[in-house]
Amino acid sequence: MLMIRDVQMHAFRDKFLQEFETRRLADIARRFPTRYRKLGEGRTRAIIQKAVKVCDRLGAHGELDVANFIDLMIWFGESFAWNPKLAFETQPLRNPVLPGDARVQLTMARLGVEPGFHE
Repeated sequence: MLMIRDVQMHAFRDKFLQEFETRRLADIARRFPTRYRKLGEGRTRAIIQKAVKVCDRLGAHGELDVANFIDLMIWFGESFAWNPKLAFETQPLRNPVLPGDARVQLTMARLGVEPGFHE
């Protein structure tokens, strides 16, 4: 039987997250060029890392859900989920009854954006 130790799982996860971050950087630079230039690579990386952590807390673990959440942070600002002006639109993110993936999808629908939106 194949045994994967915790150390190995962490190494796999870290490698996956690095590759995911690199792909997201390139995608953001392509789809949101003005915002990417304004933020720069370092700040954009920080937003991606923050979004991964927030999504983990929300229970949104799917790659597409995390990517969509990152897009929302790039477009609406990295604190959009806590912006009082967007309280209605972001309410699904604070609803503990909803599954994590539904939280992101419903928030996108309320904000009037579809996956893959761009500048």
